Amino acid sequence: MTADTWPFWKTIPRFDREYCLGDLFQAVCGPTAAEGEDATWLESILSPGAGVHFARSGRECLYLILKILGLRPNSRVGVPLYCCASVFEAIVAAGHIPLFLDADPSTYGLSEEHLHRNRDQLDALVVVHTFGYPADLGRIRTCLRGRYVPIVEDCAHALFSEYQKHLAGTYTEASFFSFGMHKPAAIGGGAALLVNDPSLAKATAREIGRLRPESRSLEIGHSLKCWARSISYQRAAYGALLSSPLGRHRDDERRGSNDQGVHAPDGLFPPCKMRLVDRVLLRQRIEEFQQKLPGLAVNTEKIRKATRGGPPIMPAEPVHGKWNHFLLPVRYRTSGQRALGRSFLLRRRIDTAPLYQNCARNARLFGYSGGCENAEHVAQTICTVPNHPWLKDDEITYIGESLRSSADLDFEGRMELEFKSERAGA
Repeated sequence: MTADTWPFWKTIPRFDREYCLGDLFQAVCGPTAAEGEDATWLESILSPGAGVHFARSGRECLYLILKILGLRPNSRVGVPLYCCASVFEAIVAAGHIPLFLDADPSTYGLSEEHLHRNRDQLDALVVVHTFGYPADLGRIRTCLRGRYVPIVEDCAHALFSEYQKHLAGTYTEASFFSFGMHKPAAIGGGAALLVNDPSLAKATAREIGRLRPESRSLEIGHSLKCWARSISYQRAAYGALLSSPLGRHRDDERRGSNDQGVHAPDGLFPPCKMRLVDRVLLRQRIEEFQQKLPGLAVNTEKIRKATRGGPPIMPAEPVHGKWNHFLLPVRYRTSGQRALGRSFLLRRRIDTAPLYQNCARNARLFGYSGGCENAEHVAQTICTVPNHPWLKDDEITYIGESLRSSADLDFEGRMELEFKSERAGA
């Protein structure tokens, strides 16, 4: 039996399975253990002496941080075009206007040149450590030279990544971490905001004091959904779903929830406290993710070697910090080659994820009118490949060799015929 005819139960999912029946039991039966617990234990891990607070989601944390910063209404907040639409939503919900910035195609973070050209228009800046790859925060500060612009770090993928021996999230005025599905330390939901500037303590206390808890019934329903979603990431179930009509829609990305773009009212999503069913799992999951870091780094290097330096393109290790390797992106030359490459990999039972491929479409709902050509190109040519700690050596080699085969020089023409044949057969 060849790789191209592997049965569905040998499929390698794009993401790890992150929630089990034991997590569901612990979440439903033990949330009182987290009820009186504060965030000092997380402060000791991330930044002793800083202010760490919990909220229900990453977007709510960003919303709160923008309120804490005390920006005037309709301030212009710089944000990478190549990121999740929830970041745009939070900026608009806080009463501000996103100013979209281009991407650096070598790191998928902010383009320093584009940031420098637009620095005089900015009142604040959101820096996203995309795929957990640390942004060069010192160079970003240099791009803003001559102006004070508060910087917020989006560390949704960057738990335990580092910049110049500083943990991601601890170098700027404020930051936030997310613990939802497909995030480091995934517990299904919840987030933490980190305020490093002591002068913001009073405003932070005011905003955090307004948070209200979610109802117990909604919390239990959330836990049940997390468990149900995680079942689909068991190999047999995942392969069966990919072979079903549902598999054709697995790459759909929702638009921003606000169809009115920059006219969103304040309070689009009233922030809530972090769910107790999530908090009860958090410390254990963070410790588990920290233990996974060496394995993720080893996997990345093995896949890099297995591709033998050929296409598709993988980011180099950063010289200014450490990458947690949580997500492993590869980039093809064109969007057509990515589509064909992903089809080829799927035939070999390796699933991939084209993260943020609709970022430009989503951003247009919030006022984007062009100007970020690199980001738009990256969004149409990049995808992430499986990089789970439990992958075996032969699977890692198989993924790398399959990636190299998917980008052969004669690949596009040959695969175009196979692609059309598959579609005709479907």
